[in-house]
Amino acid sequence: MMNLLQKLRQLKLTLPVPIFGCGCGVLGLSLAKVTINLGQYASTLLRALEYRGYDSTGAIFQDDSKNIVLLKDVGAPSTLVKTLGIEKQTGKLFCGQVRWATFGYVNKVNAQPHEVKCKRHIYGAHNGNITNTRELKSFLLKQGHHVLSDNDGEMLVHAVEHYFDIMMDTGDNPEDPELRKDCMRQAIAKAAEQIIGSYAAVITDPVTETMWAIKSGSSLYFGIGILDGQRFALASSDLTAVLRFTKELVPLREGEFVEFTADKYQIYAQKDLRFKRLNQPDETYSILDRIETQPVYSKLRAEDVELMPEFNYFMEQEINAQPESTGKLIKLFQGGSNTGKRMLEFLIKENLRENFIILLNDIQALDTFDSKKKLFDGFNTSQAANKFYTLIQTRYKEIFDEVVKEDFEKKYFFSNEKNVYIDLLNHEFDKRKLLLAKALDSLTEQEDVEEFNRSVENFLDLVKTTMLNNRNAYTIACGTSFHATKVAALFFNEIARFEIIPILPGDFRGEYSNCLKDNDLIIGVSQSGETKDLIDIFNDIDQANLDIRKAVLVNNMNSTLGQEKSDVAIPILCGPEIAVPATKSFMNQITLFYYLAIKTAEMKLEYLRSANQGENICPGLETEIQKRWKTLNDIPLLLKETLETTRDAIDNVAAKIYMEPSLHILATKISGVAMEGALKIRETVLNHAEGREASEFKHGPNTILGKNTVFGMKHIRSMVRDFSNNIDRIDELANQRGISRHETKEIIKSLGTYMFSRNLPFNLSKDATDLFKEIVQSYNFYEPLYRNYPLLYITGPDERDVNLTISQINTHKIRGADTYVIAEENDQLMKNACTNPNEGAYYGWGYIFLPKTGDSLMTCFSATIVLQMLALRMSVRKMTKLDRLNMTDHGVHPDVPKNVSKSITVD
Repeated sequence: MMNLLQKLRQLKLTLPVPIFGCGCGVLGLSLAKVTINLGQYASTLLRALEYRGYDSTGAIFQDDSKNIVLLKDVGAPSTLVKTLGIEKQTGKLFCGQVRWATFGYVNKVNAQPHEVKCKRHIYGAHNGNITNTRELKSFLLKQGHHVLSDNDGEMLVHAVEHYFDIMMDTGDNPEDPELRKDCMRQAIAKAAEQIIGSYAAVITDPVTETMWAIKSGSSLYFGIGILDGQRFALASSDLTAVLRFTKELVPLREGEFVEFTADKYQIYAQKDLRFKRLNQPDETYSILDRIETQPVYSKLRAEDVELMPEFNYFMEQEINAQPESTGKLIKLFQGGSNTGKRMLEFLIKENLRENFIILLNDIQALDTFDSKKKLFDGFNTSQAANKFYTLIQTRYKEIFDEVVKEDFEKKYFFSNEKNVYIDLLNHEFDKRKLLLAKALDSLTEQEDVEEFNRSVENFLDLVKTTMLNNRNAYTIACGTSFHATKVAALFFNEIARFEIIPILPGDFRGEYSNCLKDNDLIIGVSQSGETKDLIDIFNDIDQANLDIRKAVLVNNMNSTLGQEKSDVAIPILCGPEIAVPATKSFMNQITLFYYLAIKTAEMKLEYLRSANQGENICPGLETEIQKRWKTLNDIPLLLKETLETTRDAIDNVAAKIYMEPSLHILATKISGVAMEGALKIRETVLNHAEGREASEFKHGPNTILGKNTVFGMKHIRSMVRDFSNNIDRIDELANQRGISRHETKEIIKSLGTYMFSRNLPFNLSKDATDLFKEIVQSYNFYEPLYRNYPLLYITGPDERDVNLTISQINTHKIRGADTYVIAEENDQLMKNACTNPNEGAYYGWGYIFLPKTGDSLMTCFSATIVLQMLALRMSVRKMTKLDRLNMTDHGVHPDVPKNVSKSITVD
């Protein structure tokens, strides 16, 4: 199976240097003893983090004799793990980093990790952005540190070294390992007081062979398990990297750090901490307090990040996974899968539920996969398992057949939506064990349903409080998630008649932050749960000392926003998303918002009825709710149908516009969809694209129509062709008039200068000058550059929206626009789109028919998946074109476009 990095190498695509932002990734792996495979493990981890940074790659290895090898250079891990020899290293400790540059030029000196020995010998690396780097460097130099780079990661490591040295000097016995560890804890806390910014870091003391992983504003995950028959501990900025080695995760929260070796770990407070949750007592810790935390078993699978054989790109795979990912979410709304519910009913009816609950609890209490599997294998021979297997084959054969068929034929081998406890089969083809695992899954699914329902009920309570107090509800998010909140505002307005205000974090801070009052509601949305802009807003609200509740919709419930910054956290359950441009997460976000809007409408109707108001206040609300429940269940099928029926039309439109330098997507009423579609095109095609509400285009942006100075390769090609024809004309006339070849060349050179300066040449003979003037007087240099400007229109089937779109089409195409429509089939739309306003001149048009729903809100789902696929097809076409032209470092790729990181965890 060809993975993404292999495909990048095959395409000879060099990942470019980004301009700003920071993804970065940091790693720390500790094994109990030396292994010859450490370099292989390190390479796997570094490659897993490539999407977070590819400016430089680095690794430090340490063996049990305190020998240290530091390897780092400029470049992506997919290349450097081989060229630097990382793959061949042995050892027991590994610290690694992939960099997306912010502080310090992209060169080897600024690459991480950093090994320092000015006062004490330590090494480490970080992920994040330390904004007072310049001041720290000045301080460290004055204190006698030998600072080699301008990189903020080196300043962090030196800062820890500085305070570690001070603490060690005050100790009684510097050789005592426990004293060294205590000094390092104090140094980490002291250094944090001097650092301004957000980061995650791994620091290693080579003497005690102890690592510290610090979570201070950036994503960080920690897992434990068995590898090569020995225990290990692993810290990483990326969850999927950890999942490649273990599913046993130790939750880390903002402001905590974990001290670890392969055999043991302990979490400490880096500063005074207070964690609060709705309807639960606050958790408070003082600086350097021990924090007791139990491992949890992750329900995500590392296999879910593999590219399936039928797809060429992760973006393609994830777009096509949306019918399944939304279906999984909707099953949660419905109380679980049909198979899971029937399995649960069977266990209860046959008095087997308690046996499986005991097994489930015992498995969850164990901290290694091998011990879990051993317990599971032991249960397989138990009396309860024998009874279960006998009954399910005889009395419940329907469940038996469904589970075996679905899970072995589809989910186990092909799908990326696998069950949780199917892992325990360890790739055995064993029907009995599969059914036992499915029984465990039915119990965990029920737990998920109950937890989800509690979160939704808590969310509705917050909405109700805000509603009854006539206060404001804000949805705050960045990028794709912000566009989802724009769609959410439409859903809540149309379905629940409840106002939510979608706004970006920076705009919220500038426009609303001083207007907050008690009983306002803040709804944050973040795929990663680590979006720094949003975390900062949540922190500001906490400091406002107002009675304001915060809810968050996240994919990663173990994230900073999911664990500790919100009163209510609701999962979007889109699963791992590898392509940098978000697709599955957006679709699941708007699906979840659709559901929450329906539940809000139900809550509102129930309240109005209890107040004996009901339909007098909201006429038609009950009918609307019933309609929306039906359409909610249709979403996965609608997405599947859209993918199957629009492919050819999407390819046709993509072929016409993929090389256009700029375009606008104009949406009637559903502007969030247009904005998200434009973002996908900007990210993956690297063309300018802007999405907006259609009627706003005529209030200024329409100046782009007609003659402008936005030129792309098609424009240049047209101009070059015309210019070449003109050169042929010059050659012909010069030859007729006896002008020499030398002077003919000078005429052509002068013509190139004249085009951009209007400067006449004075080095030509009279005949040559006359010819030059004749040419420039009759030749319009720039006319061949001008082409129609592409406009994409999105509308739902509502008659008013269609009529408004028709008006927009006719207004703009007479001014030089090509017309491409994404909508349900409509004769009037078709006629107005296809009619050439200037017979004889070129006019581009296209129409992508969405499946018929008669429902404008459903257009949000079908139009979104069309725009995602359009961006994908445009990206692949443009990438292929630029590769064929041998344009290096162009950065066009649907999975890893230049300058874009999956989650921006710094300011």
